[in-house]
Amino acid sequence: MTAWPSGNCKEQKFVWYAKRILLVAFCVLLIPLDLAWSGIFKHGSKVEMLEYSVRYFAFDADYPLVGGKRVYDYRTPMSDEMTNRIFDERHDRFVGFGPEGNATLTVDESLRADVEATLGTTTRLNLGGYEERVLCYASSRPGDDTVALFTLSKCPENCQRVSEIQVRARKREVRVLSKCARVPGVHAGIATESGLHLGMTAAEAEAVLGKPQHIQKGLQGTMWFYAASVGVAMSREEATRRGFPGVEHKPIPGTSVCPTPGFDKYIVLWLRGDRVSAWRVWLDWGL
Repeated sequence: MTAWPSGNCKEQKFVWYAKRILLVAFCVLLIPLDLAWSGIFKHGSKVEMLEYSVRYFAFDADYPLVGGKRVYDYRTPMSDEMTNRIFDERHDRFVGFGPEGNATLTVDESLRADVEATLGTTTRLNLGGYEERVLCYASSRPGDDTVALFTLSKCPENCQRVSEIQVRARKREVRVLSKCARVPGVHAGIATESGLHLGMTAAEAEAVLGKPQHIQKGLQGTMWFYAASVGVAMSREEATRRGFPGVEHKPIPGTSVCPTPGFDKYIVLWLRGDRVSAWRVWLDWGL
């Protein structure tokens, strides 16, 4: 997924790259972290805000879904308050997994091994994205139509970290349903620590996330979009933990250039009527 500034595409892409290079080349002043931000900052990394008043966000195709090849994009005004709200790590922690409903799985923290230890083994699906693979689980509980999808990123070389968790209330919306493992550990009671859950009203969702940046009709209902992007000065511990020690934020030997990965956070809600019927949280990163 890619975030560009608004305006003339070619010109703004050039400006975006130029600004990113300028930030990187001088190892810019690091901005203090909001305590609610995502888990990468527990390992010594720092955030560098990218100062754009308006951003362009493009949401990749959601291949596991019926009609999932469609992509969505929009421009939106940005603010520090909005960025902090979207990057709040409480949206990343999904609670209630497992047969007893007492397990937590976390976007950008949990690994494939954590998912399979909680829910059992399943087939890793290659659904179209070069770097992404998907694990799919459907509820085996009577009368429960819930499906949970886990996207693994940086495949095939480093294909372990969960970059996205998606929970859906309607099995028939998932085109790969026949390949999903049936397990009791997926059910309609799964929620995030921030309070996102199936069946919540639009007003309740807005109380958690704020007003959506963009609203659009989709095949599975009305879609609410939220997105934010920052640059991260990655610590040695964090870079090593992710399996990419070369992206530690220190000058590359013989240069003044410091690697500064961009982190893009995406949240999408689907609403049918006034109720949330699905949601996804995705944290993507790359140089």
